[in-house]
Amino acid sequence: MILLETTTKKRRIGIIGGTFNPIHLGHLMIAEVAYEEFELEQVIFVPTHISPHKFHDVISAYHRYAMTAAAVEDNPHFTISDVEIKRDGYSYTIDTIRYFQEQMGPDVEFYFIAGTDTIELLPSWHYIDELLQLCHFIGAMRPDAKEMVDSVLEFFGEKAIGRIHLLQVPEMKLSATYLRERLRAGKTVRYMLPKCVVDYITNNNIYTDVDSTSVLHTEHTN
Repeated sequence: MILLETTTKKRRIGIIGGTFNPIHLGHLMIAEVAYEEFELEQVIFVPTHISPHKFHDVISAYHRYAMTAAAVEDNPHFTISDVEIKRDGYSYTIDTIRYFQEQMGPDVEFYFIAGTDTIELLPSWHYIDELLQLCHFIGAMRPDAKEMVDSVLEFFGEKAIGRIHLLQVPEMKLSATYLRERLRAGKTVRYMLPKCVVDYITNNNIYTDVDSTSVLHTEHTN
């Protein structure tokens, strides 16, 4: 009798981390395109508590989590985790990936979804060599970022092959900094933020000059 080996296809789970200060349509669009292109089972949004790369003007984790939860609620393959918010100190991606590995087991492949600016910083991340073994990276490409991304791929060499993937997404020039500036100036953010997020910001008086009690002067670490 001949025994045939069977291989079980691993589940693919996307993780998108960030301060989400606030979460905007660019975040959601990148996550949706990555979900489809890489055949992910779900995408987990992970708001950071204290990030090593964001130094100031970050509102409380409570508000950022609540806005993110509202933004992903109507998408059946999006979910949210508070694992980094519950963690004391800086939020490092390596700890988050290890956590989800323990929770979900060995039959899951993780895909960390990141924007171009994050991909640029990968060489400086904590335990990046181990991270490249534990998970894949999906880099959402800006049209003007090819040279920079090529330099990152060259830096990692063979380690990047099959581990760092590039994702072409529709161009959407939105940044959380730009949106905070508009909010503080009293300008519209309609069609830039989900309506539920706009409503939350309005109802809680966030991103105004008097909203100093909720600002954390911190740095975000990976």
